[in-house]
Amino acid sequence: MILDVSVYENMIAVLREREKEMKCLYKVHEIINENLPIDDFFMEIVKHTWGGWQYPIITRVKITYEGRVYKEPGWTETEWVQTADIVIDDSVFGKIEVYYTQFKQLIGSSQFLPEEQKLLNTIAANISSYIFSKKLLETLEALERDNNREEGVQENLLDLLPVKADVHWLWRREMVDKIAAKIELNNFGIEAMYLIGSTKNATCGPASDIDIMIHFDGDQVQECKLKAWFDGWSQCLSVINFVKTGYQTDGLIDLHIITDDDIREKTSFACMIGAVTNGATLIKKRSDD
Repeated sequence: MILDVSVYENMIAVLREREKEMKCLYKVHEIINENLPIDDFFMEIVKHTWGGWQYPIITRVKITYEGRVYKEPGWTETEWVQTADIVIDDSVFGKIEVYYTQFKQLIGSSQFLPEEQKLLNTIAANISSYIFSKKLLETLEALERDNNREEGVQENLLDLLPVKADVHWLWRREMVDKIAAKIELNNFGIEAMYLIGSTKNATCGPASDIDIMIHFDGDQVQECKLKAWFDGWSQCLSVINFVKTGYQTDGLIDLHIITDDDIREKTSFACMIGAVTNGATLIKKRSDD
C-alpha cells in the first residue's frame, strides 16, 4: 500500500495538536492540585494554558470572574476570540477567553480549530469544579464556625455558594437576540416583537419556555408563515435544551400573537406593553428593519 505523503503529514500534524491539548490539560490539573487562592489560581491558568492552541506564540488568555479581570499585560484584544463560561452550580460567574493577537489563516469562518473550542470548554469546566470545591469548603467552614449563631451563618453563606441559577436564561436570551436579528418583520406582517415571561425576568429553569409576543398586523398567509418559522426555531431550541439539561420539551418557544385590537382594548398579553410592573421588553420593531 502506498501512503500519500501529504496524508501522512496531515496525520502527524493532527496528532501534534492533540498532544499540545493534552499537555495543556495536564498543566491545568497540576495548577488545580496546588490548591492556590482564587486570584493566584486564575493567573496561573492565564500564564500556562496558551500552549494548547495551534499558534501559541500569538495566543493570549483572559479570565473574567465576578467583575475582576485576570490577564497578562502588554497585549491588545482582537476580533479573533473564543469563549467559554465559568458555570458554578448553574450560575455563570465569569468566562475564560482565548485570543489570537494576529491573523494567521481562517479555518472556515474562524482562526480556531473546532477541537480548540472543546479544549477551552474542558478548561472552563475544570475551573468551575475547582471554584465550586473552594466555595463548598468555605461554606462548610463557615457552618462550623457559626453553628451556634444562625444569623451569622446566613450572612456568611450569602457570599459563598450561589443561590440563583442564571445559566438557563442567559442562553435563552442570547437566542432571542439571534432570532430577532434573523427575522424580517415586513415579510411576516410583524409590527413589533416583545419578550415576556421567565426569560425576560431572568428566572428560567431548565424546562422553561421562551415567551415571545408578536404584535401582528398581517394577513392569514403571513400568519401561517410566521407560525411555521417560529415553530422551526422552537423545535431546534428544544433539542439544544435537551442536550444541555436532559429535559424533553415539545418546542421551547411559546408564541403569543396580539393585534391592534388587543392593544387598544388591553386584552390578554397586550396589557403588558407599557406596563409599569412586569412589562413586556421590546426586542425589535418595524422601524428597526
